[in-house]
Amino acid sequence: MKKAGFFLYKHPFLLFLLFLSFAYLPVFLPFFHLKNDLITQNLPTRFFISESLYSGYFPWWNPYINFGIPQYGDMNTGFWNPFIWIIAKTTGYNIYSITLEEMFYILIGGWGFYKICLEFFKKETAILSGISYMACGYTVGHLQHFCWITGTAFFPYVLLFFVRVHKNTTLKNFVAGAFSSFLFLAATHPGLIIGAIYFFVFLVGFIFLYRKSFCATLFSDKFWIVNGLFLAFTLALSSVVIYSNIDVLQNVSRGLKLSTEQMLMNPTTFQSYLSLLVPLAVNKSSFFQTDISMRNCYLGIAGLIGILLLLKQASLRIIIVTSIPLLFFLFLSAGGYFKIIFSKIFPLVGYVRMNGEFTYFTTFILLFLATAALNYYSHSKENGDIKKILQNLIWLFWGLIVIAIANLLISGGSFPISFQSSLNTKQKIKHLIDNLNFTHLLLIGSFVQLGSLILIKRFCGQKIVSFSIVALNLIVTTWLILPFTGLGMRSKKEFTNTISVFEKGIHPPELQSINNTRYLDSSLLNDLWMIPSYSKKIGYPKEELYPIQVKSNLSFFADRAVVNFITKQAYIFLSSDTSITARTCFDSTNIQVQDFRPGYIKASINNTGYSYITFLQNDYPYWYVKINNKESSHFTGFKTFITAPVENGKNSVEFIFDPYPIKKSLWFSISLAIAGFIILAIPRWRNYVILPKKK
Repeated sequence: MKKAGFFLYKHPFLLFLLFLSFAYLPVFLPFFHLKNDLITQNLPTRFFISESLYSGYFPWWNPYINFGIPQYGDMNTGFWNPFIWIIAKTTGYNIYSITLEEMFYILIGGWGFYKICLEFFKKETAILSGISYMACGYTVGHLQHFCWITGTAFFPYVLLFFVRVHKNTTLKNFVAGAFSSFLFLAATHPGLIIGAIYFFVFLVGFIFLYRKSFCATLFSDKFWIVNGLFLAFTLALSSVVIYSNIDVLQNVSRGLKLSTEQMLMNPTTFQSYLSLLVPLAVNKSSFFQTDISMRNCYLGIAGLIGILLLLKQASLRIIIVTSIPLLFFLFLSAGGYFKIIFSKIFPLVGYVRMNGEFTYFTTFILLFLATAALNYYSHSKENGDIKKILQNLIWLFWGLIVIAIANLLISGGSFPISFQSSLNTKQKIKHLIDNLNFTHLLLIGSFVQLGSLILIKRFCGQKIVSFSIVALNLIVTTWLILPFTGLGMRSKKEFTNTISVFEKGIHPPELQSINNTRYLDSSLLNDLWMIPSYSKKIGYPKEELYPIQVKSNLSFFADRAVVNFITKQAYIFLSSDTSITARTCFDSTNIQVQDFRPGYIKASINNTGYSYITFLQNDYPYWYVKINNKESSHFTGFKTFITAPVENGKNSVEFIFDPYPIKKSLWFSISLAIAGFIILAIPRWRNYVILPKKK
């Protein structure tokens, strides 16, 4: 064991990979699939991108979501994340590839947290905190929130190079920081980006406040210039992300400020912090008053011990100063009156709907502070404080076990261990999970924690053994929690077969009414939601629940009469006028689709007495129409759709989406990225010191 431990210590990335394989083993198994938002929102858009690239089309426009959205501005997808394009162009997107992608983000997130800890603490402590980060409650609880996990992957690297540029102002640190920031901005949900802005405001203030003491290595006479340059490098490289988001926010629902009711959705309530002790227990009971995915704040046994050590070790001044950002994010994520007050004082926070998203920064700060305390005690010969804390925690969990058993005896409850003989293994697991209650989970979780603490106390002086116990605790805890917030009961093969009914690639939909169009089985709607995206068909009789929606599309779905009229039409049709009483035609003898791509259609029209042609795509800026190879005027018809006048006789009609300003900004960012790679490849350039420190 010592030889294996020493080998992994010398090669920590292998250790992180091994830990990921064990901690998330149920996710890798073929019997289950990741569930909820990941497959109802994130997979469909990635699936569309990979299908487009397979057919040789660049997916600027997604025609399938509520009659079309600008895919490049979908902040829920991470359109500019380069890892998406690598996967989409190679393996393509399915439940297997998106699962491995998410596991990759968890791995590099843990490695990033390890690297930032290594800037300040000893290697063994950094490794311990890195694996705790990979299996902390925020990560395990939010597997369904894919674009939150991407944020946890890239944020540590932004912080890492922010720290490094303040230690050493070489060009490579600025360029690497810009690349890290680009990945964070490109792949992450806007809520985490907003939270990161406030995190760095607090961090800069903290460094400035303690510039003459323990932050002296991060402060210089050019401190503000360094910060300005770091920001400038980031903004320049990320210009395509920033510009496309600004462009889109003017025209989609995401740019609308939330109502008070929407703004208070899904907080991490104060009672959810029971999960710091027993993370399993918070998965059942209305006591926690929020969505199950928002309740888990677990830091691991090491993180819990580290926080208690910090409270004993740190001076009152340090505790007060570090508590300011901690309490800011804790209250912000708690929602309620705190969120209402904060939204009136602090810019942007009022646009974030899921308050529990901000818990990431609470978790990050707590785990980093815990690492600092553990680092101090791991190199101290006096470990009496650790043993005392371990003993107190052991008594605490004994007490929780007694309370849970007493509650079961008083209520006459028991464990739901009887099963029908007809149930298979997965059905038995589901039956057990469905019938457990808060007391059951408290009892199971307390036993896991108690056993871990007793073993840690027994082997307190043996670092490898203690580390293994902490890792095993994280693994077991993750396995127990995954069925509640991470895994669906379908097999991956079954899920893949479900979404792969239609021919691979992008093809013209059949020319018939929306009501008569063939989609995936509607019984799957509760599981999949984005059925038109998997079916690759334009239009759907019902409004789809997706956070990005063109503003004019909202008014369309609000008018039931117009909706009823449109669903009787094909995705391209002729009409006598633009009212819902108009005569319409979409017969193949009058309309022949010659070419169809995302954001483009070309059709041969044989017009016999109709005045207009309508393409059922939202009339968004950058759409234009060509009739007989000449650009023609068009307007918004039937509340939201692209409509153009057409003359009698034979006509060639093209509807074209061309976001030329976005393309220009993309080429600008690509040029800077190439320059950045060149700088990093040439030692003399990458090691060039931009702002030499005074000797």
